[in-house]
Amino acid sequence: MGKKRLDIMIDIETLGVDLDSTIIQVAGIAFDIKTGVNKGAFNQCANIDKNDNNNISGSTLKWWIKTNPSLLHDILNRQDQSSEDILKKFHEWIISLKENYNVYLWGNGIAFDNSMIKFQMNSIGLRYPIEYRNDRDVRTIVELASIKKGISEQKLKKQYNDSNLIAHDGFDDCKYQISLVSGCYNILTEKSNNECKE
Repeated sequence: MGKKRLDIMIDIETLGVDLDSTIIQVAGIAFDIKTGVNKGAFNQCANIDKNDNNNISGSTLKWWIKTNPSLLHDILNRQDQSSEDILKKFHEWIISLKENYNVYLWGNGIAFDNSMIKFQMNSIGLRYPIEYRNDRDVRTIVELASIKKGISEQKLKKQYNDSNLIAHDGFDDCKYQISLVSGCYNILTEKSNNECKE
């Protein structure tokens, strides 16, 4: 009998958009895709002073300062470890889960979160721990669910907004994206359409 499925939502915060950009936060929450129930979490931040090298984009730094400079300050000062350290810890966390589960990794656009994690893990000698067929994309499931519901993606997303969550904190973004993905999954599988917020 094969291993049970386990979905993980990932959200990373960075100082750029290139694959080798400095990662300052890696957040991941394991969850039940049908219910959205949390099944374990990972949340680590980097102190960029600990990095041997930093790849920082001026436009991304300006975006942070304009959007939420206090959050940026908080993330950069939460823990005293390098970006490489948090990548290694995240890799260890995924590997530990794979002992008992077939792991699927969700990113809000796999060309960003998943691809950057894969590239940077490979760059420090770690094998990306997700099977090639198990990368999942939040944007795709949202598009499909909005088409089925006959509403815009923006309207669908608003149904899952939570004012208690802090936008652009990786851990809170994971919570929102889990709620969104679980809702969309149930829309698409017709298991709880009546429970969807109107």
